[in-house]
Amino acid sequence: MSVEGIVLVDKPAGPTSHDVVAKMRKLFNTRKVGHAGTLDPMATGMLVIGIGRATRLLGYFTAHDKEYLGTIRLGISTTTDDAQGELVKETSALHITESQILETIRDFRGPIMQQPSAVSAIKIDGKRAYARVRDGEEISIPSRSVLIHDLEIVEIKQLPDLSVIDVKVRVVCSAGTYIRALARDIGERLQVGGHLTELRRTRSGVFDSMTSLENLQANPKIMDLATAMKLGFQHIVLTEEQASKAVNGVRLSAPDELSAGHVGLIAPDGRAIGLFENSDSVLHPLVVFATNE
Repeated sequence: MSVEGIVLVDKPAGPTSHDVVAKMRKLFNTRKVGHAGTLDPMATGMLVIGIGRATRLLGYFTAHDKEYLGTIRLGISTTTDDAQGELVKETSALHITESQILETIRDFRGPIMQQPSAVSAIKIDGKRAYARVRDGEEISIPSRSVLIHDLEIVEIKQLPDLSVIDVKVRVVCSAGTYIRALARDIGERLQVGGHLTELRRTRSGVFDSMTSLENLQANPKIMDLATAMKLGFQHIVLTEEQASKAVNGVRLSAPDELSAGHVGLIAPDGRAIGLFENSDSVLHPLVVFATNE
């Protein structure tokens, strides 16, 4: 069987998420590689990469919450809501007080409506939003509900030479949240504009330990399917009889102690059988790893 599993990459600034996928294809000598949750080129940190059959789990890992460290620059707006965009407007932010920043940020905790940046990877009628913008189209992506579990100010720093204020924040949020849109909206609420100057994803779901591209290329490390499922989801170890049914996609009765939602099923010998959904005390197959794959 070919190499398969999860690789936790500490993405450097510069390459796209697709660039990292291309490097992993070369490193593990397979075309079957994907990632869970895009990082913009300027962003660094956790990129969850699936190799081989593990790519089938990526959609479920993507749905987990994320944690970031970022810096919001108040006083400058850009076309992309981050440091890679062109300047739109400059407004001195030096009159903004720390208490105003604290009060404003408080309003962005919990469920909020957020309009993603026009230059995002969201698909509109099958085409990426940023590609439509690049082709000269004017687009407006509808706002959507996201959940900010925690938004904490780490540091507030005035930069008088630039007439801006840099606010370093820690954000814990639901999947689908755009931190640069958060920076833009906080700046707009303070009436001085804002954009994101740096961003690092420190955690994706339960995954918080990662390896640099350089170290991976020198010493490839991969997490096997069973370990990834045990970490990422509640899980149970099946009997031989249950395993023979589950590997063929047969529904099983769920043990009473299991919560509703995703459940990783593990064979008696420790291999991953698949990911099932516990609904009404019945385990329904979502992803099944056939033994002959």
